[in-house]
Parts: sequence; C-alpha cells; structure tokens
Amino acid sequence: MKKLGLLLICTIVLTSALAACGSTPTPQVIKETVVVTEKEEVQVTTAVQEGVEKVVTATPEPEATPTPPPSGKIIVWGWEAALNDTLEASGVLDDFRAAYPDVEVEFLIMAPADVYTNLPLALTAGEDLPDVVLVENSHLAQFVHMGEGTGLLDLTDRVAPYIDLMNDYKWTDCMLDGKYFCMPWDSGPVVMYYRRDVFDAAGLSSVPEDVTKSISTWDDYLEACRTIKEETGAYCFAHNKANNYARLYEMVLWEQGLGYYDLETGEVTVDSPENIATLEMLGKFWEEDLVSDNLEWTDPWYAELGTVELSEGPIATIVEAAWMEVFMKSWIAPGTAGLWGVAYMPSVTGAGPRAANDGGSTFVIPAKAPNPEAAWAFVEFTLGKRESQLKMFEVSGFIPSLETTYDDELFNTGDDFFAGQKARAIYVDVVPRIPSAGIYGPDYNMMNSAVSTAIQSYAAGGTSAEAALQQAAEEIRASVE
Repeated sequence: MKKLGLLLICTIVLTSALAACGSTPTPQVIKETVVVTEKEEVQVTTAVQEGVEKVVTATPEPEATPTPPPSGKIIVWGWEAALNDTLEASGVLDDFRAAYPDVEVEFLIMAPADVYTNLPLALTAGEDLPDVVLVENSHLAQFVHMGEGTGLLDLTDRVAPYIDLMNDYKWTDCMLDGKYFCMPWDSGPVVMYYRRDVFDAAGLSSVPEDVTKSISTWDDYLEACRTIKEETGAYCFAHNKANNYARLYEMVLWEQGLGYYDLETGEVTVDSPENIATLEMLGKFWEEDLVSDNLEWTDPWYAELGTVELSEGPIATIVEAAWMEVFMKSWIAPGTAGLWGVAYMPSVTGAGPRAANDGGSTFVIPAKAPNPEAAWAFVEFTLGKRESQLKMFEVSGFIPSLETTYDDELFNTGDDFFAGQKARAIYVDVVPRIPSAGIYGPDYNMMNSAVSTAIQSYAAGGTSAEAALQQAAEEIRASVE
C-alpha cells in the first residue's frame, strides 16, 4: 500500500459456468470503495448477482490511549515489623519508588490493635482514609463484610491473575459473593518446634524425621509429653488456663477443616461433636500436668522458650506458625540457636493433613481510598512480584503466600538455628496441605471471645467441655441471628 490516493482496482467478471445450472442473470459490475486506513484507500470492483452500486467507507478503530502511570501520594497503614522492618529494610520500597517515580509513599505506623480500632471508624465516616492497609487474616472478614462501597475496594479483576498463584486458603477470608477484596501477603503454616536437647535427655530421638514419625497423632504427642515430664521434669508446651485465648485450640480445629462456623452454610458449629472432642483432647494435657501455665507473649513464656540450660526448665515443644521462627531468632530465644528442630504438627486422627494456619496478613484498599490506582500499583508491585516477595522474605522470614517463590534456594538452605535443618522446606510443604476452615469469619472477635471464656471455664474444672462449648454456641447464635 502507498499513501492516500493510490488505488488498487480489481475487476472481477462473473459469468455462468455450466449450462446445466439454468439461465442466470448476467451479474452487474459495481464499484465498492473501502477506506482501510487514514492514509490508504482501496477501490474494489466486485460483482454481485443483483444489486446496485454502493460505496462503503470503513472508519478505522482509534488507537488505544495508553493508561497514564499512577501519580500522587498514597498513605499506607501498618505495623513496624511489616512496613519499616520488611518493606523498607528489604529495598522493595525503593524499588517501587524507582518504578513509579510519580508516586509518593508515606507509612503511618501503628500497632495492629490501633489499625482495627481506627479503620472501621474511617471506613464508616468516609474521611481520613488511608490508601492501603495491612490487615491480618484474623480480622479481614469483618471489613470485607462491611459492604461494597462502604468497606473495601472490589479487587476481583485486579487479583484475577494471582488467584491460582497464591495459597488457596488465603482467599477464604478475602471473598464475599464471589468477589475478592484483598491481596495476600504472608501465610502462617503451623509446625511443631521442639528442643533437641530435651528430647535427647528424655531418651527420645531428636532427629526431625524420627520426631515427625513418632509423634504423628495427638495421642502420640500426649505419650511423648508423659515421657519428657517423667524423665526430665520439663513441661511439654505452654497452655494457660485462666487467660487462655483459644489460639492452640483454633489451630487443632483448623487442621481438621473445622471452625466456629460452617463455611458453606454459615451454621454455628462451636458445639459440634468434633469441636467438643478437640477440647477434651487438649484437656488431657491439663489433667496430667504436662503443660506449663504460662501465658503466651508474657515474660514467663519468653523465659521458658529462651532458657538454655536443662536444669532451668526449658519448654520442650511449641506448636505454632512459621513466623514464630523469626521471633525466636531475633529476640525471644536467640541464645538457643542450634538446640531446636522442626517437625510436622501431629494429626488428630492420624489421617489428617498435619497442617494448619495461624495468622498471616493481607493488603486491602478502602473503597473510598483517595488514590486507588496508585494504591493498587503499590499492592501489586510489593505482593504480586516474585522478586519483591523474595526480598521481603529474606529479611523478615515471613512465608510468602505467592507460591511461585517456593522454588528459590532460600527455601532449601540449612539453618544454623535449627542445627542445619532445612526448616523452610517443611513450611512450604505444609502450605498446600492447609485446609480452609471457618474460623476467621466476620464475627471472629465475638466468637473467639465466647469460646475463650468456655475454654477457661473448662480448664478451671467448673464445667465439662460439652457444657462449656454449648453455652458459648448459644451466646454466639443469639448474637448472629
């Protein structure tokens, strides 16, 4: 084709081909002019059986206007460990600024509890809203269920390319009516950490593979704890009675795919036979005095985790999420490096997945965020890019929800804190086994509070597990109906 004015004239003359076909009118030759582009025109002479001369002009489709890169300022709410100690310390924030030089990012650091106090107020008022908020999965659903337009921005189209790349169960708390309202960051695969020296002193094998095999069920765990107590005097794990807040109980429910409510029907299941049996099973450790009464995240609990000498009473095990490694290494028990091992958590039935979740976090964008396009650019760059997630993981140890990171050598390297064991390989093996569970729902805080009270009552010996959970279930049903 040449420039406008150059015409290609094609003349096609049609005649009847076979006499057997009968008499056919001689086709009329007409002209059809088609404008193909703004700079080229083709005049085509065609023949039709019966018709009149016509001129057809095809208007070219306009070229797509490229979407301008986002600009302006965004404010990100979150806590120190995630924003400054991870996003900034890893260099990912600098990477984002280099990729989006017209976007200014400001971190507003606050404790998680302050986020969960301030965010509902801002969402309801529609004022003083941040652009991006870090929210733990345990608190996510309450914001998702605030309603579209009032609560969080619908990210369904934006996260579509990432749905199959993230841990499946991480989307459970993020969804409502088939829509997605978050982007997952880190996961909380649960394992059993154990003290190698305590196991050795009790005459139990401290080889990780042996521990995983010998403590395959909670009944096995109970028996091992008996041996440890008899041989060393050490408690097996911490399980406070008076202030128990159901964290371990939730993990054991989770590995069974259970929870406070049924994911499909929404029916409250707090007093189901399976839930009652789970609490009764944990109660055996209290009954036999195999666990310490220290409350998690208090000085006595830190002390029993950080104790080096066997004579000073270290705790033998802790069932917790992979993020616990970070805290033990950095400030709870740095002096115990080399004394710990990692095994799979025990199963209730022996046939379960030996996998649960505890915690984990996401980024969300308020529906009325001042700068949603720049906010999404930030969320996608930090959580959707393999390179970004690996950089953050390297400095934080928080397991990415983005599964395309798991083939990196960071997950297959021996760790001196665990006596050279490749602990992270266990974490990533646990992640795809984690079932979805009805725990972190929109009424989680209320449900957790009622169940915690029930556990405390049962632990004090004032009531049976069945009666305590039935009372909690009645309170919950009265609140949600």
